[in-house]
Amino acid sequence: MSTKASEPEAAETAELTDVQVIGFLRENPDFLERYPQLLSVIAAPERRFEDADESGGEVVDLQGAMLNRMRTELAERSEQSSELIDASRANLQSQNRIHAAVIALLSSRSLDHMLEILTIDLAGLLHVDAVALCLEGGTVTPTANQGVRVVPKGTIDKFVDASRTITLHEHMEGDKRIYGEAAGLVRSEAMLRLSVRDDAPYALLALGSRDPDRFHEGQGSELLTFLARIMEHCIRTWLDLPR
Repeated sequence: MSTKASEPEAAETAELTDVQVIGFLRENPDFLERYPQLLSVIAAPERRFEDADESGGEVVDLQGAMLNRMRTELAERSEQSSELIDASRANLQSQNRIHAAVIALLSSRSLDHMLEILTIDLAGLLHVDAVALCLEGGTVTPTANQGVRVVPKGTIDKFVDASRTITLHEHMEGDKRIYGEAAGLVRSEAMLRLSVRDDAPYALLALGSRDPDRFHEGQGSELLTFLARIMEHCIRTWLDLPR
């Protein structure tokens, strides 16, 4: 007994013709009212006036110029909106990273644990490529933590603005005195000046990134300032210093 071959699947719908589009628009005269965004992509025909002088008459049609201006403004606003959305996402991402770092610091179990978080875990939490904690003073005993560096007095003032908590550098090369062997990775950096107590030398937390535009002048530093204040609080807590 023979079996009938199965019917082939229906062919894909053919492209719409001009006649079909015209018929659809006639049946739906409010289509452009429901989708006004199409006005920014539809090309309007040039209008011709019977009484216009070809050599330069008095009748001028501004419709095309107005539509072109409208399209340009819409494109600019769309681009501005996209940039604003991207900036908002980046700010939210930075805020979440700083909050995660603060929670980690406040959860430290000892001074050594806190230093480990600062110099090791912080790189992953903040998505940077190099982290270094620099302490001033030749009498300070070097720590076994590779991320902690002891530098001569006055060194920190050479790298950061004395009047600011946060100093940002872009399109630069990392300094080995700060980052050690990781200096070659650094192309932009954020330097956080830490003041543990009034009679003690400054400390410096350096965050380095291989992205030359990750940190730059003019960038908002409120979140980094907040992070610096939390670090100072944690250090004072574990050293049992006045707050």
